[in-house]
Amino acid sequence: MPYAAEAILRLSGTGEAMTIWAGFVQRYNPYTDTWRITSPMCPPGMCSNPVLTEFPSGKVLAISRAPGRMGGEVRLSTYNPETDQWTYLTQGFKVYRMDPAITLLPSGRALVTGGYNYSEIPQATALSSAEEFDPATETWTLLPGKMLTARSNHTATVLYSGKVLVTGGLTSDRQPLASAELYDPATGTWTAAGTLSHPRERHQAIRLGSGHVMVLSGQDNSTQTAVDIYDPYNQRWYAGPALPFAQPSSATLLTTHEVLVTNNSGQAALYSPSQNAWQLEPSPPSSYLRPAVLLYTGQVFFMPGDQPGAVRYTR
Repeated sequence: MPYAAEAILRLSGTGEAMTIWAGFVQRYNPYTDTWRITSPMCPPGMCSNPVLTEFPSGKVLAISRAPGRMGGEVRLSTYNPETDQWTYLTQGFKVYRMDPAITLLPSGRALVTGGYNYSEIPQATALSSAEEFDPATETWTLLPGKMLTARSNHTATVLYSGKVLVTGGLTSDRQPLASAELYDPATGTWTAAGTLSHPRERHQAIRLGSGHVMVLSGQDNSTQTAVDIYDPYNQRWYAGPALPFAQPSSATLLTTHEVLVTNNSGQAALYSPSQNAWQLEPSPPSSYLRPAVLLYTGQVFFMPGDQPGAVRYTR
């Protein structure tokens, strides 16, 4: 029986799903429907809430938290799937940050934006700085350009052009943001990218097959179901069809270019780009389906975040 999971990642080299819970790591083989326990990410209970990014080489970067005051201590490590070895990074962020957004650039580097720290105790300060991680040298480089708005708990989505769309987030006063901006890695510059219909934080953003970016509501106990879609070709926002339920916890782009969305109340819906409409799907067997990942089989693999087990969705 697999553990519950805080994070999940599809390993491109093997097609396995790697799951992490409180430092425990398992790998699921969808072709043989088997699990195996692998090397722990940290001593049990000494890291949590990992954010995972895989590089073209197969190396995985993990940003997690170790227990400590004021939200804990940020811990950075890398994983080699071939040797099943975790390594703590000797060099941390250039600017200490919690809850940043991280995304893989076309260059093969990782872009980390914003977040917050406690530079002015006890007030949390949102950050506007950004830095890049080079997986070959395992070093960080602070970028000269800064975001137009300091933010944490936001999203960063790579467009087909290579630019990065940043949306929403929280200010230093923990107020949600509706602004969006674009980062151009070629020039290192940030430009405004319009405004969402509603402020959002801890939300979902997913690039559609068309290249447009769909932004859904967050998990902030709101009843907001509005959907915003960004058109990068005409640099404009437009309203998508409203979600049939609130507080989505996962959004996965399928091989059919449809989008499967679930929440923590046992609801699921499928977005059809051709019809520009949502349809409700049968209720999943577990209400708390988070996180999720698309397998090479075309199935969506869910790990209930609050209990052992796994669920697969087949279109």
